[in-house]
Amino acid sequence: MKNFGETLKKIRKQKDMTQEQLAEYLNISPQSVSKWETNLTLPDITMIPMLANVFDVTTDMLLGVDIDAKEKRIEAVIKEADNCTYKKRYEEAEKLLRAALKDYPNNFKLMDKLAIVLSLNVGYYDKNKNEEERKPIREEIIFLSEKILAECTDDNLRYSSIQRLCLAYASMGETEKAESFAKKLPNITERDMITATFKGTKKYNNIQERIMFGAFCSVLDSISSLMDKDYVSLDDGTTPYNSDECIVLHHKIIDIINILIEKGDFGDFNFPLASAHRKLTFLYAQKSDSAAALNHFRLAAKYAVIYESMANNSNPPNGEYSGEYASLLFKGLNFPSIIVHGPDSMMTERLLDKSRELDSLLPASELEEIRTELRNRFNE
Repeated sequence: MKNFGETLKKIRKQKDMTQEQLAEYLNISPQSVSKWETNLTLPDITMIPMLANVFDVTTDMLLGVDIDAKEKRIEAVIKEADNCTYKKRYEEAEKLLRAALKDYPNNFKLMDKLAIVLSLNVGYYDKNKNEEERKPIREEIIFLSEKILAECTDDNLRYSSIQRLCLAYASMGETEKAESFAKKLPNITERDMITATFKGTKKYNNIQERIMFGAFCSVLDSISSLMDKDYVSLDDGTTPYNSDECIVLHHKIIDIINILIEKGDFGDFNFPLASAHRKLTFLYAQKSDSAAALNHFRLAAKYAVIYESMANNSNPPNGEYSGEYASLLFKGLNFPSIIVHGPDSMMTERLLDKSRELDSLLPASELEEIRTELRNRFNE
């Protein structure tokens, strides 16, 4: 705070305020203000928020903090943490964010990112962690999220926090509390009103994207979720569908995508295609249908590679996509448009890891051939 006096004097003059007027606002003597501005004394720490309020500036600005340098530092930390998260180095990301929060304890972006990393690391459904291990991590996620919700004005960070609170309370069995937070999220009316504000081509493209969002993130994801035994089970503990029914439903997902994207330019839909084929691989392998399992594994690898190329902005394999939908429904719409970044864009690595479970179920030579193709793409 060695330059506090100069900063205070500069801001006071910019606001066209005299020392006497400032003193009157603060209920102190003009001599006290004069001593502050000449760096003879410093105000009590409790006066800083009051001064910031009088001048309508941040405390950082009043204290002479280089705002640009601070923001660049925070963004650099977040970028590095995202890179660690992308590579599943969650503990490393957590250390980076905790260190940054010591320097910037009230930065909501850092709080939000730490809560995200903690959520990924604890894994609400991670069977390798018992409830005693999850509890303190979950409590910190709730603390960070509720602090953001109570004090932050950034709607994106607030909505992100609400979603985490829903998951946290639901995982604790506090269903009513989880539902109360879910009701705070925007509903479809908001998207309707946004669409209503557009005209012409922009409105047309917005409606296309809304259809895609509904098909990509809602309907297909919901169908897939119904078959995830770790995500949905009935009251008696059984799963809604047996393996044969799951095979039929995953084929229906693929059929829906092919109806929507009849010309094969799958774009964003490469993700659910890769996921559906991956799940069919294991379902057929468990039924000892090696030919079907290997066929779906090849297709899962193909679409995973294309999707990852899109997500990472790298070169597509064999020119598999052009960057624009040619299908009738999404004609003229560029992709990727709602691509998922982060861990979900490492599909080839995840597919390789998961494929170890196939070793005792499928022919080793053909299995290794597909793995080699995945490794080659992963190491490019």
